[in-house]
Amino acid sequence: MDSPTLREQLLHQNLKVRRRAAPVKECFPYLPFALKALMVGERVSFPIYLKVSTGNNEVKFLPYLEEGEVVEPEWLAALHEAGVDRIYVRKEDGDRLVAYLNNHLLLVSEKEGPPEEKFTVLREHLTFSLFQAFRDPRMSENVRLARKSLEHLNRFLWQEGFPWTLVWEMLYRDYSLYHHSVNVSVMGMALMAFLKKGQQEGLTLGLAGLFHDVGMIYFSEEIFHKSGPLEPEERGEVMKHPCYGYRLLKGNPLVPLESLRLILEHHENANGTGYPQGLTLARQHPHTRFLYILEAFDSLTNFRPYRPAYTPFAALKIFQDPDQGLICEPRALKLFIQFLALA
Repeated sequence: MDSPTLREQLLHQNLKVRRRAAPVKECFPYLPFALKALMVGERVSFPIYLKVSTGNNEVKFLPYLEEGEVVEPEWLAALHEAGVDRIYVRKEDGDRLVAYLNNHLLLVSEKEGPPEEKFTVLREHLTFSLFQAFRDPRMSENVRLARKSLEHLNRFLWQEGFPWTLVWEMLYRDYSLYHHSVNVSVMGMALMAFLKKGQQEGLTLGLAGLFHDVGMIYFSEEIFHKSGPLEPEERGEVMKHPCYGYRLLKGNPLVPLESLRLILEHHENANGTGYPQGLTLARQHPHTRFLYILEAFDSLTNFRPYRPAYTPFAALKIFQDPDQGLICEPRALKLFIQFLALA
């Protein structure tokens, strides 16, 4: 089916569009992209696909926009009417997508528009910059691009009157390693702004959130998308990922020592029973307790192959249940709950 035929079917509601979260392997080799980040009246420099269901409930990705086509308002309206908020691009077009978002950032920076539009573009730019960085984090250029994107978003969060609800509304719920990392990073920077800790502390925690799981790139996707519990050997290997991430980025001038320390400590419990070092609370970085909560909260509230997503309320109940194994520091949890109340 070609793009004009697909658009015609969607306009006449003859197409069943998939909107639920899906395992990463179901979307391979495509990446989800926010519909609101498309520029109306501008050409797209890469093809855009729609995820649809066939008669036997199989998933297909069909072309909705061809490379070089100008985005018409009615084409986006049809998607909005169908309840679509995510479109898809090929992984191989990642570089072109980042360039496209660079142009969109220039446009939204030159006009007075709703903060939602700029926040969407900034978040998508950060997401795909990180995706490129995760493909080879040893390349300083990839890390530099992700950090620059993070700095733009951090400054935006500190603007007077920023609507905090946007942070919660725009979190990704279709789990992937880089979406999870962007969620944790954005929440971390927003939390620092909410607590008035300063932009530099926001950037430090944001960088730690962005790269806290970079050590996971050494493992196959099957491990962290497994539909059942990990085998003891698999769990033992996965527990090494904070050390792998620390070693991978150690010496990179773009990632400060404080962020590296947070990356290493993000699975340390408040009572010294965490990993990889089993640090007592007194020996942990002051923001380790925040990163720990943010990482666990996002993991719990995301759809996973082996369980549905928890509601924020259910996730907080787990935090407060000592039998669940999540050992939080009470003051940090209280501040996070105050922040969450802004949603």
